[in-house]
Amino acid sequence: MSRLFFALPLPEAALIALERAQHEAKPAAARLAPRWTRPEQMHVTLKFLGEQPDTALPGLRAALAARARAARPIEATLARVAAFGGQRARILVAELESQGGGLGQLAAGLEADAAELGVERETRPFVAHVTLARFRHPGDARAVIAAATLEPTALRFTEACLYRSELTPAGSRYAVIERCPLGEV
Repeated sequence: MSRLFFALPLPEAALIALERAQHEAKPAAARLAPRWTRPEQMHVTLKFLGEQPDTALPGLRAALAARARAARPIEATLARVAAFGGQRARILVAELESQGGGLGQLAAGLEADAAELGVERETRPFVAHVTLARFRHPGDARAVIAAATLEPTALRFTEACLYRSELTPAGSRYAVIERCPLGEV
């Protein structure tokens, strides 16, 4: 069994902008006891697959390869800092906006493919984002959001990946187990 997800790795320009936003948010976030996402953990999740048997890997790899081949490189922008969870925010994120809807289309296709392979469908709507922090003490994150400046940063995604996630006491560790270029790069 492996804990798996489909995601887009981030270009260096995104990591620099996201680290800057985290740095600015830290003083305002202290009361929420954040666990900050390390740069090597940052990505845009397209579909969380959960625990999957090793026998599911060939089908998941094939689904990713087919969707990636049919897609084109995706243009997007790091748009804003936000929080998930309303008044009791649990997660601080950087939201992305996709030019032409490429992110949403790729995520929807992978969602459908995974469902055909027996993976439970996500009930929440897809929101393209990068997790900046998880709050140990959920609460009002408005001051944190206001403190974090995120310069609109243009991004170009040229590959999609299948990742394995290992939960450890020090946090999650991710390993790419399949890389697929998006269309004609």
